[in-house]
Amino acid sequence: MNKLEQLLAERAAMDDKIAAERNKGRDEALASVRGLCKQYGITMREVKAYVLERKPRAGKDGAAVAKKRVVRKTVAVKRARAAKK
Repeated sequence: MNKLEQLLAERAAMDDKIAAERNKGRDEALASVRGLCKQYGITMREVKAYVLERKPRAGKDGAAVAKKRVVRKTVAVKRARAAKK
């Protein structure tokens, strides 16, 4: 085995170690999140709503610009066809 093949093998082994360590950290973080959710009674619906909440867009000058929210009234409107005479 020449020097290049040896270095490539070492690089592959190092990449595997890096991936394993990254997955280990991810698994530990996920376990701590699960424990905290259980401890405080947080539901998956609450977590999903928090994750999907959008952040305000940045304006031209770099400052965050809040998006206008349209509040719709929840009034039941009956939409029916007028009776024929």
